[in-house]
Amino acid sequence: MRFSAFIFLFLIILNTTAKADTMPKTDAAYLAADLHCDAAMKIVKGKTLTDNSSQVTIGKLKKGRVGLQVFACWVPPSYRRQKAIDYTLKMISMTKSQISSHSSQLMLVTDKVSWQKCLKEKKTGVLLGIEGGHALGEETGNLKLFYKEGVRILTLTWNNSNKFATAGFSAGKTKKDLGLTAEGIKLVKLADSLGVMIDLSHSSEKTFWDVLKLAKKPPLASHSCARALNKKFQFRNLSDKQIKALAQAGGLIGVNFCPAFLGEKRKPVDINSVADQFDYMKKLAGVDCLALGSDFDGIEEVPKGLEGPDKIPDLLKVLEKQGFGKDEISKIALDNFIRYMGWRN
Repeated sequence: MRFSAFIFLFLIILNTTAKADTMPKTDAAYLAADLHCDAAMKIVKGKTLTDNSSQVTIGKLKKGRVGLQVFACWVPPSYRRQKAIDYTLKMISMTKSQISSHSSQLMLVTDKVSWQKCLKEKKTGVLLGIEGGHALGEETGNLKLFYKEGVRILTLTWNNSNKFATAGFSAGKTKKDLGLTAEGIKLVKLADSLGVMIDLSHSSEKTFWDVLKLAKKPPLASHSCARALNKKFQFRNLSDKQIKALAQAGGLIGVNFCPAFLGEKRKPVDINSVADQFDYMKKLAGVDCLALGSDFDGIEEVPKGLEGPDKIPDLLKVLEKQGFGKDEISKIALDNFIRYMGWRN
């Protein structure tokens, strides 16, 4: 009898050990949300979410325990008016087709109800965004069209200024920063009324402050870093003043993984460089404003050790080693974004 009990106990331990070996390195409680990737840019060119040459794939999302991924729809700046609108709609349609083709693993998320359903069914949620106001075809009202298609985040500018606002890159190049235009003010007000979040990554300094004063809903910077750690790309990174202001307003900052925007002290740039950004901003403004904003499939180079969403658990482990508590890591990984969107239970 004792021998049989011993064998039974041994088999339980063996089975538990085998299961543990297949789990992510990080605490299994950590689900992640990534505020920005450019996978849609590849999808519109014919690639699928199972193509392993891409940084973002279904397999990598699942391995990284990414519960929610923002797919930004980016349109070439040379596309204007109807061409820009048609291209954006095509990108959205093809991304939705990928979701439908993998409906057992992916789900379009647009609100609290669909997010809770996604969570219950243990799928990866896809949240649609638009990167650059020029995608609206220079018509403010077209935001309503894209809202109906599921878009919930609008990055006001890419590197190019548009009818609505000045971009950081353009301002740095021309030395002219006009901030929000009259049409931009209308667009921000419309976004507020619809429930579309305004994203200030890529925006100029004046655009940033104009939106922060105007918007009823705190804006976010979906894929940005701290300027203090990298002064080479000032137009893309946030000043200490901007970081503090976003935090105080209840906004959010998704830390960008692009090596060019990260810290300059580590050579080569690696996973620790990303952790340094989180550590710096946490000490400056607290952890409640921090999130993940990878920019995967929009960056040609990646930090060593953080080559895709499957490596996100490794990043969270590095944060733990740097002294972040489990509650803080949970906030960065997912909870801050869910709170920001108003999708908590």
